[in-house]
Amino acid sequence: MMTGRIMKSIFATALIAVVLTAAMILWALYGNMESTTVAGLKTEANYLSFALAKEEDDAAYFDGFQAENRVTLIAPNGTVLYDSKEEAASMENHSGREEVQEALEKGVGESKRYSSTLDENTLYYAKRLDDGNILRVSGSQRSVLGLLLGLITVFIEIVVAVLIISLVGARLMSKRIVAPINEIDLERPLENDAYAELSPLMLRMEKQRREIRDKMEQLKEQRGEFAAVTENMSEGLMVLDGSAAVLSLNESAAKIFGASPKEAVGGNVLALDRSEELQETVSAALGGEAASACMSKNGRYYELLANPVRKEDEVMGAILLAMDITEKAMAERNRREFTANVSHELKTPLTSISGYAEIMKNGVAREDDMKEFASRIYDEANRLIRLVNDTIKLSQLDEKAALPEMETVDLMTVAKDVEASLGEQAAKLGITLEVNGENCMVKGIHRLVSDMIYNFCENAVKYNKAGGSVSVTVSGGDMPSVTIADTGIGIPKEEQERVFERFYRVDKSHSKETGGTGLGLSIAKHAADVTGAEISMESEPGRGTTVMITFQKA
Repeated sequence: MMTGRIMKSIFATALIAVVLTAAMILWALYGNMESTTVAGLKTEANYLSFALAKEEDDAAYFDGFQAENRVTLIAPNGTVLYDSKEEAASMENHSGREEVQEALEKGVGESKRYSSTLDENTLYYAKRLDDGNILRVSGSQRSVLGLLLGLITVFIEIVVAVLIISLVGARLMSKRIVAPINEIDLERPLENDAYAELSPLMLRMEKQRREIRDKMEQLKEQRGEFAAVTENMSEGLMVLDGSAAVLSLNESAAKIFGASPKEAVGGNVLALDRSEELQETVSAALGGEAASACMSKNGRYYELLANPVRKEDEVMGAILLAMDITEKAMAERNRREFTANVSHELKTPLTSISGYAEIMKNGVAREDDMKEFASRIYDEANRLIRLVNDTIKLSQLDEKAALPEMETVDLMTVAKDVEASLGEQAAKLGITLEVNGENCMVKGIHRLVSDMIYNFCENAVKYNKAGGSVSVTVSGGDMPSVTIADTGIGIPKEEQERVFERFYRVDKSHSKETGGTGLGLSIAKHAADVTGAEISMESEPGRGTTVMITFQKA
């Protein structure tokens, strides 16, 4: 922390200052003590030399003499005549001593000698007397180390006291120094009243803050645009990291895989769906290859597209796109079924025509049978024509091609035309066909409206009972409609949803007898989708069927 570093710096500075100051004081004190001692030795030597000048016998003067400093009387030849500390007779010759030689030459001499045993310095001052003898006064002075050891207790107490004061002062000072920095408002650097030395930093911070703010706004705008695009996509979009964990996904992806975004993010994508197609696609993308597959989920079909995300040739993750292709898949399935059914439906009459024609060609048929064979060929050819025409109609309705514009259609007129077209067929079967209601104008395409009513009425006649009836009722109002009710064989409930499928027949044996193509109700359903009409059906086996077609009012 900055406070700790400042406090340590101040404390270290104070400690160094205390140590240096103590060393300087000690050195100055030692030098002053040495000068004072030498001055004292000179003074004492001058007093003694003055006193000895009045005495005839210098040695006799020192009988009973006592002094704090050591006093030695030395003859010019170096013989010790007197010493205040030791017996003169036992002492060695002092002619070689530095201070004695200097005094003999110059009148006075000084020297200093160190004793490692006593850890102290001895200062000597010598003076030549009038009679030629040398008077030497000496005193001891402790060395620097000895002086330090003597003052160590006091020195430690002073250092400890100073350190404590320095520590407290450093703590308070560091807090005081850091306080203005801690109070800096980073959102508004230029408005802070901090140290002038921080002004360049504040300027850089303000510049950086503005740059960051601009970048954040740009990122926010880009994220908003990205979110708006991805959230409004019908396709599911998912971003994965290198371990197949979900980083993000849009609402469409969440709906497809049946999970909320909050629950999915952070988890493995295979926890959402363990299908083989998803596993292979994700594994390929994370392996560095683009992949695609078709997956079935909850009754719908999805095309999976996965691409790796690279950074400097290293795969960092993958982008997974799930597109709903249910309609395309169903259309492809219907196309295949339709192609197979058309082939089958065409093959049956063509086989009959070919067979009868071959018999007639080979002359095998009797003359009496020729007319019947020709009639059958004619019927099968008409069946083929109807099948082809219905197939063309259905194809046009699928593609919404070659269709006229919406127009106003009179439902009663169309119903009457259908009654006239089916009247003869109904009479042959003993079926009563009647039209009731009122004139009603609706929006539609005349041909398609006619096809719808005709196909439902034709089925009502074909699949009726002998002596049965078909009632067509045209109703007006806000929701104009045509209701076709018959007393026919009826349709089981489980079959009612499928009657609008192409080539689907409830009673296949009866359909062959009536010569239907199996496309009539499919055409009616597609025509209703094109014109905006709605079809509802109620039926019960053995009691008949009621179909209501509701149109848009003109």
